[in-house]
Amino acid sequence: MKRKSRIIAVFTLLAGVAMFTTGLLLPKVVSKDKPIPLNLAATTLTLTDPAATIGPAFRPNGKEETITAPVNRQFNISLGQPATEETASARMGVSTARTDVKDDLQSLLSAEVWSFTIDRLTGDAEGDAKVQDTPAAPPAEVPIDGLWAKFPQWTEQKTYPYFDATLRRTVPAEFKGTVNRVNSQGQDVELYVFRQEIEPTNVAKLYNGFRNKTAVDQDGTLVEGYLFHSGWREILVEPRTGLMVGVEEKIDDVYRDRDGKELQPLLRFHGKTRQGIQEAMLTQAMDTSGQRETTKVSVVLMVAGVIIAAISLFVVLWPRKKRANGADDPDGTDGTDVIGGTDGTGEEHETQDTKDAHDSERGGAGDGRA
Repeated sequence: MKRKSRIIAVFTLLAGVAMFTTGLLLPKVVSKDKPIPLNLAATTLTLTDPAATIGPAFRPNGKEETITAPVNRQFNISLGQPATEETASARMGVSTARTDVKDDLQSLLSAEVWSFTIDRLTGDAEGDAKVQDTPAAPPAEVPIDGLWAKFPQWTEQKTYPYFDATLRRTVPAEFKGTVNRVNSQGQDVELYVFRQEIEPTNVAKLYNGFRNKTAVDQDGTLVEGYLFHSGWREILVEPRTGLMVGVEEKIDDVYRDRDGKELQPLLRFHGKTRQGIQEAMLTQAMDTSGQRETTKVSVVLMVAGVIIAAISLFVVLWPRKKRANGADDPDGTDGTDVIGGTDGTGEEHETQDTKDAHDSERGGAGDGRA
C-alpha cells in the first residue's frame, strides 16, 4: 500500500479513538440537568374531601352551626417571566371551596395567591415570597426556606423541608417509601412518598391573619379563640423530574382557648387527588425531560469511533501482515512464481526442469565422443 494511504489511515485511526473517548466521557462532562419547562400543561393539584367539616367562621350570614359538605382544595402553580435557565417566577394559588354551592363567591372558603422565585432544578424558593390573602390589603412578605412547588430533579430518599401555607413555614417531609403507578404506556413507574407530620401549632402566635383569632360564644360569654393547625400530608413525587403527582392530607384547623380547650372547628379536611388527576400529572412528569439527551449521542460517538478505528487499524497493518506471511512461504518464493529469468532482483535463476535438461544434453554429448 502506498505510504500516503497509510498516513491517512493513521490519522483516521486517531480520529476514531478520539470519537470513542469523547462518547465515553460525554455523560460525565456535560450536565444532565434540564430546567423544568415554563409551559407545563397540568398545573393544578386538586384535593377532594366529600365530607369535610365546616365551622361557623366559614359560614355566611353569621350562621353558627357546623355542617358537613364536599370541599375541594386546589394548588395551582404557574411559572413565567422573568426567567433564566436556573430560575423562574412562580405563582401559587391556594383555594378552598365547597363543591355543593353553585355561586362562586358563596362557595369560596379561602383563597391566597403567592408569588416567589423558584430554582428550576432544585425546586428551592429563593428569597421572600409575597402573599395576597386579604382583599384590598397590601401583600405580606413571607420567607420560604425550602420546597413547595416541586422537589429537586433526581429526588433523593431523604427528608426535605416542605412549606405549609397555613403555618407559613416549612415542616420536615420525611421519605417513607415507594409506590408503583402505571403510566399511559402501561408501564410501572416508581414514585417516592414523603410524609409531613404537623404538630398542633398556635397559628395566631406566628403571624396576624384574617381568621387566626375569633370570638366564640360559650354559654353567653364570648371567649377568644386561637387557630390551631395540625395533621399530616403525604406527597407523591416522580423522582427523575421532581414533579408532584399526587397529594393526600388530613388537616384539622380548630379554635382553642388559652388553656388549649377546643372551642369550635374552622375546617376539618381529609382530601386527596383523584385517580384521573394523578394520571395526568404522571403523564406530564414522564413527558417532561429531567435530563439532557447525552446518552444517545454518547453511544453513537462510541460506536462510530470503534468502527472507524477498526477499519483504519486494518488498513494500517494489512501490508505488513502480507509481507510477514510471504516470509513464511515454504516454497521460498515470497508469493512470486519464478519460472526462469529473474525473481524480481535482476538476477537469473534456473528452475529444476531447466537444470535437468542441461544435464541431459551434456550426458548425450559425452556418449557421442566415447
